[in-house]
Amino acid sequence: MKKNVKIIGAIAIVVLAALLIILILMQKSANKAGNNNNAQTPSKEMLETQTPEAAQETQKLINDVTSTEGASSTKTITVNVPGVNGASSTVKEIKVVTVAPGTSPIDVTSGKVVTEAGQVVQNNSQAAGAAAPQESFPIKPEDAPKSAIKLNVTSSSFAPNTFTVNRGQVVNLAVSNVNESTFSEVFRFDDPSLSAVVIGLAKGQTISISFNAPTKAGEYTFYSSMFDHRAQGAVGKMIVK
Repeated sequence: MKKNVKIIGAIAIVVLAALLIILILMQKSANKAGNNNNAQTPSKEMLETQTPEAAQETQKLINDVTSTEGASSTKTITVNVPGVNGASSTVKEIKVVTVAPGTSPIDVTSGKVVTEAGQVVQNNSQAAGAAAPQESFPIKPEDAPKSAIKLNVTSSSFAPNTFTVNRGQVVNLAVSNVNESTFSEVFRFDDPSLSAVVIGLAKGQTISISFNAPTKAGEYTFYSSMFDHRAQGAVGKMIVK
């Protein structure tokens, strides 16, 4: 009799454990479905101006930022749209997301990096000018979003020294100066089409910048323009596909 009671008790424990596991799996599945439903998908306008792959990566970055920073990363910009053929100008509002304090915001509808006035930034303009992509204030490396491209630079290297992006997608770089000496570094690209994408870094700093990748596929060399650091090996390439 006692033996039967023990067997029944053991079976009951196994059944309860199995039910508990099933409930946990069901909850995880529900949470996953909820997260998928909450994730925003690229807008029609973004898909019209970027490749589907680029639009997905841009939206992933926007989702990463808004999911961690919330309302503090978003705002609305009022833009004056000039009239055509003598018509009066109109006003429209665009919702933007800022990856890090100081960086140029991203129009969440078009997937374009814009100025504080709502105009699309010019990657080939004068670095640090009003039309150029703006670099952030110093940030902690761990504060960069998951989908940011993180690079460490020294006077003789970039790590990693190669990364790949899609044509037109928003690229967010988080570059860290990890020199053990007191050397500063200046990140920049060779190609004139990216002349405005520049980051200045003191020792120990991490700086972020957002810009749209070129619409032309190819390899774009980046380097540190401090002293002879490029010749020492502080050089790499961005592959646009």
